[in-house]
Amino acid sequence: MSVTSVSDTYKSLGVYSGDSKAEEDSGNLGIDDFLKLMTTELENQDPLDPMDNSQMLSQIASFATVTGIDDLQTSFSSFADNMESSQSVQASALIGNSVLIESSVGNMTEDEGLSGQIYVSDDVTDLTVKIYSEEGELIKTLEIGEASGYTDFTWDGQNEEGEVMEPGPYQFVASGTIDGENTSFATATVGTVESIVLGSDEGIILNLTGIGSVLFSDALEIT
Repeated sequence: MSVTSVSDTYKSLGVYSGDSKAEEDSGNLGIDDFLKLMTTELENQDPLDPMDNSQMLSQIASFATVTGIDDLQTSFSSFADNMESSQSVQASALIGNSVLIESSVGNMTEDEGLSGQIYVSDDVTDLTVKIYSEEGELIKTLEIGEASGYTDFTWDGQNEEGEVMEPGPYQFVASGTIDGENTSFATATVGTVESIVLGSDEGIILNLTGIGSVLFSDALEIT
C-alpha cells in the first residue's frame, strides 16, 4: 500500500473526515482504526489462502511512516494479541484438512494409500521410491522412471506380492541416477490434521495422523 500523506492514509482506511481538527486528533484514533481493520481482515480471511506476510508488513511499515514509530508501538501489543488469536482460529479450521510437509514418513490409509512428492534436482530416467516398514523392512519399490522437478507419487498399500499391508506410518526413500551416481532426493508427504496445539514457544503445532507433530509454519501446501 503506497502512502504519500496523512490524509491519503486515512481516506484509504475510511476514517478521514476531511477537516483539519479531525486530522490533528486522528493520531491515536487512526492507529486504533488501522489495527482494528487489519485484525478484522485477518479474522475473515480464507485459512486456505491467507494474507501474504509481505503484504501485511508493507501496510504496517507504510502506516508507521505517517503516524510515527512510537505511536505505532504503543498500540501494536494489542494488535499482536489479536493476530495470535486470529491465527489460532485459522489453525483450528484446518482440522480434518490435508497438508503437504517435508518428510520421509507418511501415513498409509485403507482408502487412499500413501501420497507424497519428490523434488528431483535434475533430469533422471530411473527414479524409484522404496517403501519401508517402521522396522526397516523393504515393502515395495515404486518404479517411476523419467522425472524432473516436483514429482508426485502414490502407493496403494500393497507389497511386492500384492498383499495389502496394515494401515499406519511407513518410511520412503526416493533415488535416481545423476551423472552416473545414485542420488537421493528430498521428499514430502500428505498428512491429515488430527488436532492442533496452541501456546507453544515455537508457534502453532499441527498433529498429523500417523505422522506426528509439525509446525504450522512448515506446511508447504494446504488442501
